[in-house]
Amino acid sequence: MLATLHAILAGAWIGTVLVEALFERALLGQGRDKELILARLHWKVDLVVELPLLIAVAVSGAALLGQMPSGGLFAAKLACAAVAIIANLYCIWLVKVRLERAEAGDWAGFERADHRQHQFGALVLLGLLGAAGLGIVA
Repeated sequence: MLATLHAILAGAWIGTVLVEALFERALLGQGRDKELILARLHWKVDLVVELPLLIAVAVSGAALLGQMPSGGLFAAKLACAAVAIIANLYCIWLVKVRLERAEAGDWAGFERADHRQHQFGALVLLGLLGAAGLGIVA
């Protein structure tokens, strides 16, 4: 039961990251007014959806630790999950910085935070997909 809940939560987290990537693609580079909307929207999604899912996945995963067999695949899955969690927490902070820069009209600062956020966002997705794939195999 807990493993199923964990898988559903992880799937929702992956889905959230993918949806965020879609609205990033749709709004970024479409003018400063759209980028301000993007910054505000992404911050709201991070606070209301993504961060709660991240926490729920981390808590449910921690609760499952004692039930999982140890070994190389399990260690790799934990490493991928840790990368996803840590990178996502950093991304959430970068999304907030990007919003602050946009609201201040500091578009150079916005672009720096945006670039970094997208680099780490890719790392989040790789970590999530790695952990999910290893979860299916293991």
